[in-house]
Amino acid sequence: MLVGATLSQRDLLLVFGSVQRVMRAERAARDAKLDVDAVPAPRSVSSQCGVVLEALADDVSALESLLGDMGLEPQSVWRRRGGSWTPSALDAAVLDDVIKLTEGSAYGGCGAKLAKSLLEKVLCGLPRLESEDVLVGIEYADDAGVIRVSEEIAIIHTTDFFPPMVDDPYAFGRIAAVNALSDVWAMGGTPLAGMNLVSYPLSQLGSEALKEILRGGLSALAEAGAVLAGGHTVEGQELLYGLAVTGTVHPDKIWRNAGTKPGDALVLTKPLGTGVITTAAKAEMADPTHLSTALRWMSTLNREAAEALQEFQPHAVTDVTGFGLAGHLAEMAEASGNAVEIDLGALPLLPGALEAAATGLVPAGAGKNRTSIEAVLEVEEGADELRVYLCLDPQTSGGLLASVLPEHADDLVRRLPGSAIVGRVTEGPKGTVHLVK
Repeated sequence: MLVGATLSQRDLLLVFGSVQRVMRAERAARDAKLDVDAVPAPRSVSSQCGVVLEALADDVSALESLLGDMGLEPQSVWRRRGGSWTPSALDAAVLDDVIKLTEGSAYGGCGAKLAKSLLEKVLCGLPRLESEDVLVGIEYADDAGVIRVSEEIAIIHTTDFFPPMVDDPYAFGRIAAVNALSDVWAMGGTPLAGMNLVSYPLSQLGSEALKEILRGGLSALAEAGAVLAGGHTVEGQELLYGLAVTGTVHPDKIWRNAGTKPGDALVLTKPLGTGVITTAAKAEMADPTHLSTALRWMSTLNREAAEALQEFQPHAVTDVTGFGLAGHLAEMAEASGNAVEIDLGALPLLPGALEAAATGLVPAGAGKNRTSIEAVLEVEEGADELRVYLCLDPQTSGGLLASVLPEHADDLVRRLPGSAIVGRVTEGPKGTVHLVK
């Protein structure tokens, strides 16, 4: 450590993925008289090797030039924002004087979705524009639409946008883009391109925050191997951001949210709790470390989970977002004509999720989700009410939920850290969701 530096001064973490790359970056930066140190990765920051490079944000220009010359680009960058670590970029602007993004929104993230029951009423009776090439349309309540263009190629169309659930612009942009891309992987496809969708209160937030939001979205597209093809931006009273995403899939290899079979195991690939943790953070009642961990999971692409699932030929797949685990399972069970059982004790939970739920600051979306499925929801007597809430908690950029043969479930979970077998498919009234303790 260089003379005069203290650990608390450093506000930048660079993740390289291997100890050797961290050491190379540290030696080069120290030779350039930069204040850096190789340190154990905080639990809230992902690192395959467990070591990251800690540096000063004031040195970012020199670091960027140095690492670029070495061909040593970091896998990810994190900045200290208040008491938590937030996904960022080396050339991100410092926006400490910007109004908190979440202050202008009544809802955040996927919790802003209209209630499923209300949406069904609104859509009921509207005309359907049909074609034999529409392989998946709105009538299926699936993750995306799929249009056949040839015997070998079908196009996946999807869109997702919402108000901010976190205050940092870059993190919000990345999470929103990761969430939108997830629909393509949930259909078994590969993302090709995204288009920005933006409503932005320019007079309140200024232009720099918008640039960071878009930069965060670009980082997710780049990691997904997709491109930005354009977009549309309007000046509005509330901040909204997301993507329209196009992907491809073979017409015979589409994953659907229907097709579960009694006896199947239900595997969830990310832990639950993003809704309650970000709600608690908005009220300044969340542990910064817990918020950082939630940000990491929301910023993580579902590509690796989809690639793992390809090997196990799932019977049905969806992603868990605004309707919560129970709501998306109700859709899956309804579409498949059977029932499902969720083991509350087996739920993978984010650190701090139970504590956040215990504050009583449960997102309004959880109440909407419970109302929407109350006719098919059965809760075992004596069940832990906090875990019930977490089944209904609206997730932003949640994991994939797959129905697989039980003999494949353990192998799948071993492949994907943070995943878990959360229940099973059963015979019973279609669409029924049993929560058992």
